[in-house]
Amino acid sequence: MQAPLPVEYKGAASSVIYRDGGSLELNFIATDDKNYCIFMEVVNESPSDCKRYVPPILFKGSFDINSDDNNFVSYLTWQHITVFLEAIKADIGQDFEKFSCFDVIEKLANDNGWLIELP
Repeated sequence: MQAPLPVEYKGAASSVIYRDGGSLELNFIATDDKNYCIFMEVVNESPSDCKRYVPPILFKGSFDINSDDNNFVSYLTWQHITVFLEAIKADIGQDFEKFSCFDVIEKLANDNGWLIELP
């Protein structure tokens, strides 16, 4: 059985792709009216035809590689990401398709942290 989500999505979803090879950040406001982000770090030693990602981590506010772990909330599973994405889809509807990062995050969640690039 999957552990419950430490926070629930309320609104204002956005995402960022880092220039480190493709790490991702999913930002949102939770039902406690605080800002959170889910950071999904790319593994730099991934094969050339696919990328592998570290399991997602939930932080208060925004992820900052130079900060200490004061903002750490919880480790998440890829199944948790699927739940967040379903809530985001329900919130923004057809606009979900306009955000390419959301599509990439959805593929990662469906493939347990692997982003396979087919020829």
